[in-house]
Amino acid sequence: MTWLVPASDMTPEQLRAIQLPARQNRVIFGAPGSGKTQILLHRARHLLDERQITNDNFRIFVFTNLLRDYIKSSLHLLNLPDDSVLTFDHWCKLFYTEHINSRTPWNKANKSPDYAAVRQGVYSYLLEHSDILPIYDAVLVDEGQDLDPVSFAIIKLIAKHATVCMDHKQQIYEHGSTEQEILKKLGLSQCNVSLLSAFRCCPYIAWLSSRFIDNELEREQYLRQVKMAQIERQLPLLYYAKDTTDEKERVAELIRNRQLKGDRIAVLYPTNRQVYGFSTGLNELGIETEVPGKRKLQANYSAIDFQTDLPKVMTYHSAKGLTFDTVIMPQLKENYFNRLEPAWVDRLLFVGISRATKWVCFCTEQGKEHSVLERIIPLAMQNYLTIQYSGTQADKTSQQPTNTKDTGDILDLL
Repeated sequence: MTWLVPASDMTPEQLRAIQLPARQNRVIFGAPGSGKTQILLHRARHLLDERQITNDNFRIFVFTNLLRDYIKSSLHLLNLPDDSVLTFDHWCKLFYTEHINSRTPWNKANKSPDYAAVRQGVYSYLLEHSDILPIYDAVLVDEGQDLDPVSFAIIKLIAKHATVCMDHKQQIYEHGSTEQEILKKLGLSQCNVSLLSAFRCCPYIAWLSSRFIDNELEREQYLRQVKMAQIERQLPLLYYAKDTTDEKERVAELIRNRQLKGDRIAVLYPTNRQVYGFSTGLNELGIETEVPGKRKLQANYSAIDFQTDLPKVMTYHSAKGLTFDTVIMPQLKENYFNRLEPAWVDRLLFVGISRATKWVCFCTEQGKEHSVLERIIPLAMQNYLTIQYSGTQADKTSQQPTNTKDTGDILDLL
């Protein structure tokens, strides 16, 4: 199984982005589902063929390990080398230990390398050693909004050409870059391509995720981009559990139902502690799951493998850039998000919802629900959401909704 679409199935708009001349750096902006990652990989193949770039002279940079693994799962389809994709921080760490110091700066509080210091050290070294530049013929970046401005200053130095895919609405890391910062660091005045159509998310999901875009103009533009037809008439679900056990059992039931449909499933949680704790709980209920690989935990948990169809359990942050048929978001309670400003909660939910192509479910405990859910409750009156409480008799999510609007007039509800 693969998420990668053949070039023959891509739209003229996507093909134009793939084939952009490499005379200058390129920034490609697109909403969830517009095909940015698809474009990036096909563009890598295009640049290698057109400019006769060798496998050693290009890199694809991402921000998270899971997005790296996700992309790697389909590289063979384009005959791209497995070691061409890595996180940017890992590349900086490798460069730092080879050229600057075998010991990287350490962040005692996080008990991990101080990547900000590493990036700054790499940038300073490159400025002083311009004789080794550029290092690559081409560098491609996915989810560019997650990298900080220093990262793009480095990329401009090390690459003859850079292509960056981004969407500022999906910026959920505090130290990422704005569109203006990326353009400035790469020596550009504007984005080269803005992808105007979203082909991944069905209208129900697009409408649901749009509720977490504050800017009215951006929300309207986002909804106008939705081109995917609503094939499966199954409403998103908001489930109120009576307690944590009830919620866990309901999530297990929903996973089984979606597995019968052949769906690729993600279960998203706010924190890593919840990821591993609830994965254990689901396993006890007979649901085999996979979690982000951690060396200390590999003996007890199966690491995520994008070649399998097992449900993936992860945080919202880890899900960035990934695509699933079904996304389930349990534990939407105030106390799990109380360290975040409301705007950041909105972004997390926008990212979580827009990972799905077919179906989304929210779960919470009655009386402990996060206030942000009040934003989607009115959708139930418009037949764009099913609300269910623990103990109710039937699951209405499989019923045909009444008065459902087509994709073309979804904006009537704005």
